[in-house]
Amino acid sequence: MLFTRIPQQYAPLGGELRYAVSQETAGNIDIRIVDAAAGSAAGIGAAVSPGGADRAGTRGPVGDGSALLGAKRFAAVAEAAFDAAPYLRRRLHFTPATGRTGFYPAEGRTVTAVVEAAGTDGEAAAAVAPARTFLPGDAPGTPGLRTSMPLVRLIPEDACDELTLLTDGPCIVTVTAEAGDTATAESYRASEAGLHLFRLDMRDFPGAERVTVDAGTCGTVVYSVTPAVQGQVRLAWRSSAGSVEHYTFPIVRTTTVRTERREAEGPQGRVVAAAETDREIVLVSAYETRSMLEPLAELTATAAAWIVTEKRYIPVDIATEEAVVQRRGTLSCLEIAIRPKRKKHAAWN
Repeated sequence: MLFTRIPQQYAPLGGELRYAVSQETAGNIDIRIVDAAAGSAAGIGAAVSPGGADRAGTRGPVGDGSALLGAKRFAAVAEAAFDAAPYLRRRLHFTPATGRTGFYPAEGRTVTAVVEAAGTDGEAAAAVAPARTFLPGDAPGTPGLRTSMPLVRLIPEDACDELTLLTDGPCIVTVTAEAGDTATAESYRASEAGLHLFRLDMRDFPGAERVTVDAGTCGTVVYSVTPAVQGQVRLAWRSSAGSVEHYTFPIVRTTTVRTERREAEGPQGRVVAAAETDREIVLVSAYETRSMLEPLAELTATAAAWIVTEKRYIPVDIATEEAVVQRRGTLSCLEIAIRPKRKKHAAWN
């Protein structure tokens, strides 16, 4: 038994991840997909490459900790092909980095998988595909900055941002803060290849008017610093590039409270037994070009979004289902409605 097709290292999970396996004579083929970071699963056998990816015990870093991510059986075939991506996407878990400026591990942002193929008759030797690490999003797995946002941005003086970098070796990021005629620079280093998160916290650069984040061959992002304004709301969301993007909405247009009451009929009339309250906030962006509105429109389809506060990321749902990204002959703004993940419950009696 032999694998005839295996995805490339760092292939994106947004597309298909095709595996193909063949054997000399027709028969049943069992396929098992294993999370290499979670260790071996019962009944999997030696489902790791000779390099020894199976070193992390029996609990994975995210999800339910099970090593077995999926299994398929092909009956009476000499060749079999399948897409592994649907089994792997559910393993992703996005949690924005928090803390001071610097590199942070991309925990939960990648999946390292090993695929085993074996016959049910026990005669043919099992085939094991080498471990592959897969990336979130649709972007190809080439070294560089993984982002859907423009590389020239605005950022409030008390805000933070997160950059996602895929490197093929050690990486040095230099942050240069400019204020008037003076400039200061700080360097940060990631010693290994792979996916990295770089967090920029503007509170580490007080008084800066312009900040440049230079990641060498991975790319450069330039920020113009704006004053912090009371009432503005900064959102973060999971993007199609497999990154967590940030944007500050300067205007809160409306805040609406909706209540659903449960009433009972009694001797004295109707009595409110319980109530569910939902709060919806409509945010309005600045007037932007299409290059900014296109990535902002991804908020309508994102799998995860957060309100960014000084110390926390608060999960929210996006209620908006459509966004206008272009108006002929003029700049446009974007309206996004958000609401808490859970309704507020009140039981009166």
